[in-house]
Parts: sequence; C-alpha cells; structure tokens
Amino acid sequence: MQVTVRFFAASREMVGAERQIHTLPEGATLQDLQSRLFAAYPALEAQRVRFAVNMTYAPLSVILHTGDEVACIPPVGGG
Repeated sequence: MQVTVRFFAASREMVGAERQIHTLPEGATLQDLQSRLFAAYPALEAQRVRFAVNMTYAPLSVILHTGDEVACIPPVGGG
C-alpha cells in the first residue's frame, strides 16, 4: 500500500521535501512508518515530531490504509 507523508516547517527542511510517497506492507501501523522515517532522518526523532493521519492526530498503533495522508508535525511554540 502507498501513503503520502507531508512535512511541515522544520521537518520539511530536514527531509528536503514537502511530501513523499511511502510503500508499506498491508497492515502497517503509524509506528512502522515512524520507525522508517526516524531511521532515514534521525533529526526528526530528536525534534519530537507528532503525526496526524488524514488531518487527525493519531496514536502510533493506528493501522494505515492505501491513500492515507500522514502529516509529520514538528513542535510548535509561541506566546
């Protein structure tokens, strides 16, 4: 199955792309995708990014499906 991963702000700069397509086995979870991303881009793990699936923050246990859009969201600060 294929999912689209979108990167925002600092995570986009680390990866060097706004979006990527990832092919995963059926039944893969957000944890599986996170592990793949952190292995490829260790700085993402250090940044403590969060993930949303189809515009909703999701636990790492969520099962991904073909066509899902996963957002990689860095921490947001402000005041």
